[in-house]
Amino acid sequence: MSPAMRHVFGIDTAGRLGSIALAADGTVSSWETLAPGQHSSGITRAAERILGERGLVWRDLGGVAVSSGPGSFTGLRIGLAWAKGVCFGLGAELTLVSAHEANAYRHRGAARLIAPVLQGERGEVEVTLWSGGADVTRLWGPERVAEGDLAAALSAAAGASAPATIAIAGPDLGLDLCRSLDGAGFVLPPREPTLGSAGANGGSGEALPPTAAAVAVLGYRALLAGGASDLVLAAPSYGRAPNARKPAR
Repeated sequence: MSPAMRHVFGIDTAGRLGSIALAADGTVSSWETLAPGQHSSGITRAAERILGERGLVWRDLGGVAVSSGPGSFTGLRIGLAWAKGVCFGLGAELTLVSAHEANAYRHRGAARLIAPVLQGERGEVEVTLWSGGADVTRLWGPERVAEGDLAAALSAAAGASAPATIAIAGPDLGLDLCRSLDGAGFVLPPREPTLGSAGANGGSGEALPPTAAAVAVLGYRALLAGGASDLVLAAPSYGRAPNARKPAR
């Protein structure tokens, strides 16, 4: 990434609530959330608002980082297709960021250990375990685990660490699963941000910046280190089979 092109968009369309964020020199300056069902129709308008509010134009963009999943089959395809189109049109660079790493980084200050929990096939989740703090390092996973076995699997992976030292980082977790994890003593995530836009210190209450903010920061670092993805070969990691299947012969 050219030093002169210091702005990177982060895109997250892996889940029900999408988001887009802008990082300038590795620091998130603004973001917007995308309403359910509006990932495709709302992402360009949100990007234009963010650029306009910062006095920037599309040519100021050095790259786009996009969540690679696991996540929604349709959502991931929308996000990556949009990012590829922008990069092709501008000659900007593309990089993919694991949804596990993005969620771990987003919640890195919540506890000593961070466990991103992402929905997989029905009745299963995909989970990883990371060290928390100023940055994150993957310690275990990803592993597919039945929802009913999640607490035990995390406890085994964490070894001597108590559940109270492990923060769950999972968007859109079901109520029953949250109750199970809370009852086992794990730290549950703060509420998701409300729909709308905010600056770097925006948001309200205990809400964190959306996942796209973490994608933007991690993507900026990856591009600065020469970790651009191939615009043709880059593909999502769905973590589950699509609902549509080819008919059996």
